[in-house]
Amino acid sequence: MIRKTYEDKIISLDEAVGLIKENDSVVFSPAHTEPLEIIERLPSIADRVKNVTLSTMLSLRLHEIYKDPKYKGIFNIESAFYSPPLRMANKFGISTFIPSHLRNVGPNTSKKRANILYTVVAPMDKHGYFSMGCSGTIYQYDVLRNVDKIVALVNPQMPRTFGDTSIHFSQIDHICQIDRPIITLPDPVISDEDMRIGEYVSELIEDGSTIQLGIGSIPNAAALKLINKKDLGIHTEMLNDSMVDLCEAGVITGNRKTLHPKKIVTTFTLGTQKVYDFIDDNPSVLHLRCSYANNPFVVAQNYRMVSVNTTLQIDFSGQCASESIINEQISGTGGQVETAIGAQMSEGGKSIITLQSTANIKKPGSNEKIRVSKIVPYLEKGTAVTLGRTDVDYVVTEYGIAELKGNSLKDRAKMLINIAHPDFRDELMEEAKRNGIL
Repeated sequence: MIRKTYEDKIISLDEAVGLIKENDSVVFSPAHTEPLEIIERLPSIADRVKNVTLSTMLSLRLHEIYKDPKYKGIFNIESAFYSPPLRMANKFGISTFIPSHLRNVGPNTSKKRANILYTVVAPMDKHGYFSMGCSGTIYQYDVLRNVDKIVALVNPQMPRTFGDTSIHFSQIDHICQIDRPIITLPDPVISDEDMRIGEYVSELIEDGSTIQLGIGSIPNAAALKLINKKDLGIHTEMLNDSMVDLCEAGVITGNRKTLHPKKIVTTFTLGTQKVYDFIDDNPSVLHLRCSYANNPFVVAQNYRMVSVNTTLQIDFSGQCASESIINEQISGTGGQVETAIGAQMSEGGKSIITLQSTANIKKPGSNEKIRVSKIVPYLEKGTAVTLGRTDVDYVVTEYGIAELKGNSLKDRAKMLINIAHPDFRDELMEEAKRNGIL
């Protein structure tokens, strides 16, 4: 058998797209590591294929196949975490949502056996290994073991990372050469309300804790308020800019971590160029497979594990709607349940849910915006419960902290009303009494 050289494996992007056949199952690396060049070329094969299943997550570009209903039935997108482009595809019936904890996305995708995996990687090192960079451990690690063909888009601007991100040259079937920046997210705008929430969250986090912060303005505000803490560690679903700031300020040492001490553990990294520069060739950051790092039993091995997540809406009992409202799928379950339960199982750990007390939404049948309370007596019919009421220890808004852990439904309702926006408290109290909650 003649072994292929690197040059033997190089094909053009058009040839790479041409590998897709009718009824194929295709997996794309997710989010900021999407093989954009492949997805952008899919319309070129739409006249010769149909019923092609495309698995992806958190797509950050509005691709042509997402916004034109003519592609329905030609490409069928499956995703366990939506973003605005995928919500658009869902609207046209091109995409469907897969409810799943994040740690199960890889094993579930791998179980179906894909025909092709397209993944963006950093260049090969002297030992023959490519690095899947900043998101290879969400599900690619698992898919690698049960796929017919692997097509690597080699990008010199992809950070080289450590952990479960290596893939050997011998595993790669085809190589495409690209050179472009990794997709970045802008710094979120942090409001005064976010800063007050961050202040309350910081009160709940003790020195020596290991933290998990979600994405968005509230987690970033919480990080800003942790600047005077000592010896914090990181075991998180996602590493972002705010955590890099804490590292550079000397707040993150990992000295008191009981699992992977002195190491930052994440499953993927997403943010501005600053965070990509931080993880590049940095042996202190481990990108570990999500099926391991997000396992609640693993998360719980961190002493004083604190999980800080956000939600869209919460009811009087503590049920959190973090991914959908009524029948609209907005995002996904992600790792919220896994990190929250893991934190609760940890010695001295805490599960914290954060949200601003109100939201501005469109009035039904009108473009007029109205303000509504995000603390409600009951979740509306059709709304998915992401985090159960037993898995929330603390709820934080800009008006304070409600400690739900160990408290009755009656006490929970009182505490949540106390941290609701003042304009809605009387109305919420009347609702609680009318429904026999108080």
